[in-house]
Amino acid sequence: MRKCYAFFLLISTLVNAQQDALLTKISRNSTSIIDDFFDPSLAPFYHGVASGDPTESAVIIWTRITTNTPSALVNWKVATDPTMLNVVKNGKFTTDDAIDFTVKVDVTDLNPNTSYYYQFETSDQYSIIGKTRTAPIGNVSNVRFGVVSCSNFQNGYFNGYQELANRKDIDAVLHLGDYIYEYESGGYGYDSSIGREHLPANEIITLADYRVRYSYYRLDAMLRNLHQQHPFILIWDDHEFSNDANMNGAENHDPVTEGSWNDRKNNAYKAYFEWMPVRANTIEEYRLYRTFSYGDLLDLIMLDTRIQGRDEVITAKISSMTKKERKTIIKSLIKSTSLNTIEDIKATLIQVTPLFLDKDKITNEEYELVLNTFTKLAYDYKLYGYKNNISGIAKEKLEAILQKASLDVSVKNNSTFSTNATYTSILGIEQYNWLINELGTSTATWRIIGNQVMMMPYNGVTTDDAWDGYPEERNSLLQYINDNNIKNNVVLTGDIHSMFTGIVEHDNICQAVEFIVPSITSENLDVYGGVATWLAESWTFVNNWHMYDVSLDAHGYYILDVKNDRVQADWYNMNDITTPNSGQTYFKSWYTDKDNCNLVESKTPSEPLLSYGDFPKSINNNNITKDYVIIGVYPNPVYQIGNIHYVINTSTLMNITIYDANGGKIMDLLKNKLHYKGVYNLSFNVEDLRSGVYFLKVSSVDQVYNKKILVK
Repeated sequence: MRKCYAFFLLISTLVNAQQDALLTKISRNSTSIIDDFFDPSLAPFYHGVASGDPTESAVIIWTRITTNTPSALVNWKVATDPTMLNVVKNGKFTTDDAIDFTVKVDVTDLNPNTSYYYQFETSDQYSIIGKTRTAPIGNVSNVRFGVVSCSNFQNGYFNGYQELANRKDIDAVLHLGDYIYEYESGGYGYDSSIGREHLPANEIITLADYRVRYSYYRLDAMLRNLHQQHPFILIWDDHEFSNDANMNGAENHDPVTEGSWNDRKNNAYKAYFEWMPVRANTIEEYRLYRTFSYGDLLDLIMLDTRIQGRDEVITAKISSMTKKERKTIIKSLIKSTSLNTIEDIKATLIQVTPLFLDKDKITNEEYELVLNTFTKLAYDYKLYGYKNNISGIAKEKLEAILQKASLDVSVKNNSTFSTNATYTSILGIEQYNWLINELGTSTATWRIIGNQVMMMPYNGVTTDDAWDGYPEERNSLLQYINDNNIKNNVVLTGDIHSMFTGIVEHDNICQAVEFIVPSITSENLDVYGGVATWLAESWTFVNNWHMYDVSLDAHGYYILDVKNDRVQADWYNMNDITTPNSGQTYFKSWYTDKDNCNLVESKTPSEPLLSYGDFPKSINNNNITKDYVIIGVYPNPVYQIGNIHYVINTSTLMNITIYDANGGKIMDLLKNKLHYKGVYNLSFNVEDLRSGVYFLKVSSVDQVYNKKILVK
């Protein structure tokens, strides 16, 4: 049994054939610790507050107002104290459904290296107080970031977000992408034992879909708390659009059934810029790559390796079966095979190796050497939990055998680059030229590159979705760094859901170090079990001697501590993502020294040199609790499918009806439907309605809501 306070989301789909409407309900079976998933006292700012893109004199502040008015006037203020008494900036912002009633203000003329507090108000109703921080200038001794990526709501609780929210020792949170996931409810990553499913229930494609998905994620208390406490610097990856996305399409997009990729991409763009605290780009509307300077200590260069210039790459075919089929076979082997002895491990490897190696390319003696080496490595790792290095002639011989037998046609050794990409740029020529200019003109001690996908080679594994799929551009970039003697480069990476650290080499010379953060929740080898981790990590170590550490089954974040003489990453793993607030454990630390491109393990986490501001004070809105709250009606105008996104606070009977402009009843979408406390989405079809103005009436026993909608 899980702890009684576990916050389970139970989904039930109810279809009423007469009304041609689909009602999806997300409810809780607990009213304890995570009961504030939807907090009525936050009205009308249910999604909390957020800030982002801090510079030395400006920061973005954000909120969303839930209202039934055509537009809303929201007041905002910024103060230097957590009680909001010493106000230094204030203003007004008018929002409407064109921007999903979001409020985003670029507050300027602020002081550098200062903690600020901010709040929104409308009609004497106040938002929670947010805390943010501007960047420093001049001589800077220490900057610290919390680094995160890959937060699939369906895969577990956002405990890593909450742990970061509890910290007072970071300047900002760097989110490296996959902030949301596009999959349908119960799809990729869903764990029935946890029960957290997506809204809307379908895979998101339309602007309304993306808006509802962002709304749903932002109602999560842990994510809301993190946004309240720290400014974010964000970059998207693929799942803000669709899996394995590029400029022209995505693996998880079918134009035949899902329409134009450009339409879907533009929907994702618009929702992202509405809901994320990112600064509007004056050069190009949806351009996201940009640089932040933290005095003379570091330049933070945030790249878009996913959408801006990336074209499709030909994925190396490593066998006749698909990735999904290989995954199923490996998982079945792990579950059905005892791996307690060294003989068990070797027997399993005999079954698994044909998925990655071509035995016909090597001799029986060479194949036995591979089997015996990996068997011993895996067994030692199982017993002692450490990496057993191979060096000298044995290492060179094993590497040669693996390259000869590899089914991956793009073996990627140091400066040996494959040419299997149909397009040589992962960035696009405009972004590539911008990047080398940023690197070449930077005068800071450190260049920190925020990046979605792994830059260093991953030998023995097909990773064409990463920089391995674009070797010409990687080679060109590293050549530029080498030729211009650009030192002290640190690459930060997400995407792959696991912890790695290693060096990025060109012609066997280190040009950068790379720190890869595990996922907040998104699945990795934890879905297979511990033995799969031992085998996979052993395989990784033998094939990739430029990698210093790897952990393939943990979830969490790292703190990036930047000082003049070194940059250190401290990894913290969550104890459990299947239950909320399970705690964290300090895992590992690695650092690189100034002017010495290397990696050294530290036995202790870094210590901050600076003090940061206090947590903001809580608020107490005196709200009248309503039976329900309409979060949004999407889209409006409605072209085919409409959505009503709402929350039930107390159990009640609900009626939802569409009327024409003359007050004539057109259809009942719901009639005396009993609703329990929870979050809901009602999808309805308007294809049979003529174009024109209609009215949506939502009523409970004690409450009535009317909304004008336009059908086209």
